[in-house]
Amino acid sequence: MKKTLIYSLSLAVFLLVGCRDESLNPNKPWEPGVHGWGVFDGVAETGKANIAANARNFPLTGQDAAKIDFKIRWVSLDNQLTVNKIVIKVEMRESYTDPDGNPKVASLGVKQVKSIDAPAGNRQWNSFSITPAEVYNLFKDATVKYDKVKDVKVFENPARPRPAGARLQGARPGAAADAFVVTWELTTSTGLVFKVWNEDSICLDPTPVSQANANCRLNFTVR
Repeated sequence: MKKTLIYSLSLAVFLLVGCRDESLNPNKPWEPGVHGWGVFDGVAETGKANIAANARNFPLTGQDAAKIDFKIRWVSLDNQLTVNKIVIKVEMRESYTDPDGNPKVASLGVKQVKSIDAPAGNRQWNSFSITPAEVYNLFKDATVKYDKVKDVKVFENPARPRPAGARLQGARPGAAADAFVVTWELTTSTGLVFKVWNEDSICLDPTPVSQANANCRLNFTVR
């Protein structure tokens, strides 16, 4: 009787498992993916200095002839996907003091600044630069309600004049310098698009510099 009960239970378990609808399984198999590794070009990799915030910055003067050089590569650890386009985006953040004396930071939005339409192969570097003029042209129509009521064009704000040769400004009393965040999107030949994800790991990769490194953004300012 005891053996019959054991056989019956075993058969029941087998039938339950064997007839399971895999489409309802919440534990989906891992899919292939790619990630990016962006750095400030010309900065030593020691201690990951080439991804440190403000490793390179726009100058306070001479902005018409200035630029910041970058490098980026895409990485497919399992070699199952190929990236055929890298879109580079930049966000501008302006610091100011509101009418109540509170420090504020206004994001002027995220804009596409570059497109690498034929990137080099897996783990190969692609170079690009961003200039103050490009940033100005992207955000020249951006507005902020400095008084909480009226929209004012950032680059035409009489409370903070921006001369033609130095439209992007450094720190001043009551406000930090203009700040910028560079991010990227990777499009693969299969149509999959990889953006910023898993902020607690891939964006803060703690491992030593290697062929598998990943990050999500680079930050710089005006100094």
